[in-house]
Amino acid sequence: MREKILKACIDSTIELSGAVAYEQEFDPVGNSFFDRAYFGTRILILAVRQGDEIVVAGNMILNFTLAKAEIFIAYSNGGLWNDEIAAAMKILNVPREKILFLDEKKLTADLEKILLELRPDIIFYAVDFEKLSSCFEVALNKILIDNSDYRPEVYQRFALSTAINSAPDFYAYNLFSTRKPKVGITANYNFDLIDRANYSWKNRVRFPVNENCRKTLLKHNPLANALLAYKSRRHELSALKILNSDEIFFERRTDNQVYHAKNPFSFRAPPYVIEFEEAVQVKRIAIYGNMLDDSPAEILLRLELDNFSVTIDKDNFSIDNINEFKLKLPAHGLPAVRDVKKIFVRRAEIIPLEVGKNFRIDNVEFFANAEPQKNISPFIKLGIGKDFFYNLILPYEVEKIPLSLYRFHVDEPVTIWAEADGENILTEVFTSDEEIILDLKGAKKFILTAEVAGNASIYDRAVIQRVHDLAQIQFKFWQWIDKIGGA
Repeated sequence: MREKILKACIDSTIELSGAVAYEQEFDPVGNSFFDRAYFGTRILILAVRQGDEIVVAGNMILNFTLAKAEIFIAYSNGGLWNDEIAAAMKILNVPREKILFLDEKKLTADLEKILLELRPDIIFYAVDFEKLSSCFEVALNKILIDNSDYRPEVYQRFALSTAINSAPDFYAYNLFSTRKPKVGITANYNFDLIDRANYSWKNRVRFPVNENCRKTLLKHNPLANALLAYKSRRHELSALKILNSDEIFFERRTDNQVYHAKNPFSFRAPPYVIEFEEAVQVKRIAIYGNMLDDSPAEILLRLELDNFSVTIDKDNFSIDNINEFKLKLPAHGLPAVRDVKKIFVRRAEIIPLEVGKNFRIDNVEFFANAEPQKNISPFIKLGIGKDFFYNLILPYEVEKIPLSLYRFHVDEPVTIWAEADGENILTEVFTSDEEIILDLKGAKKFILTAEVAGNASIYDRAVIQRVHDLAQIQFKFWQWIDKIGGA
């Protein structure tokens, strides 16, 4: 009887007078990330089994289907189409013909085949789905070496430590951003993979969350509903963990000129040498190694160039085509990065100078451009401290808040305006990673707009609303009912 009463509350009274009405009090918010159409863009999501596609990139699936991109989902466990997949895909707007099932016994070959056949522009996958991840890397590297005309945009995710095993923090006044996993706190996270190699937490990519994915009740949230459609996997708790105010990835560039080398990746054992049949253009260099050492190493990078430089002074005339750089290779596998004026490199040699006992070179990247060309448009997003915000709920006793700004391939200054009661109360410029303090000045509602200087098409608009204690209690009550009703 108690369950029937609660269900009746959720299905009628709450929908009319609770969270939905509460959400409708806010002005519409917006972000240029959601404005662009992606007609003709092919996107591939790699997952082990049903439900993993939502854990890896559920928000991106919904974002890009709404933006008219072509979404493909490939499962590596050799499964079959069934009613649960059909129910989830209906919610995610992905048609049956875009669902692929790979043969687990010949996974690398199948991955290579679909990459060559589909040639997706953007790929999302989880690096901690070990077999899938390792097979994908083998297949992708082979394709990048053999096909100089294909360079997809690739985003990696730690699906276990930043989603499945993270804190069940959905029920809060405002969605939290994805938290950095911690050894000894995050379940089954026994070795710190973050801030090693390409996985710098500071440089993670944080995508804004679609308005439907920000619904404050699970019953209204399409990602939760799609996840719960897989009834056989019992995803009730997972839904509380994966829904955050951002969806994070680590960008993995595929435009590395080393793929054109005579023997790609032969540099990983001494002698650390890379040679090219024809000189390649280089503007950014990144060297990874020193993964197991706790102290930085010092190395010498010697480049043999295709173009010669001439030095003339009163006592000397010289022509040289050798450039040398001393670099500090950080501990724990983080990269040493060096930007240079455009040069053309024929041969590169890495010479260890001061190194630890576990020293090795894991990867070398030569890029023709400091920043890659993007299929996903640049964007900005406002935050408070660590958290993105859209429609922000604050108690009246909060008088000041620190505004932060996230940038995705945006270097220009960003202007922010804050409006309350029809009057402008703040005009400031974000120039780097600083925070700007917003004085709430007793008003109830604030509309904030941020725009890139000289490019108003890159913008973010958010709302802050202050509420009294009774409204906070009511809001938490609706969420409590939602939690019981969904349990």
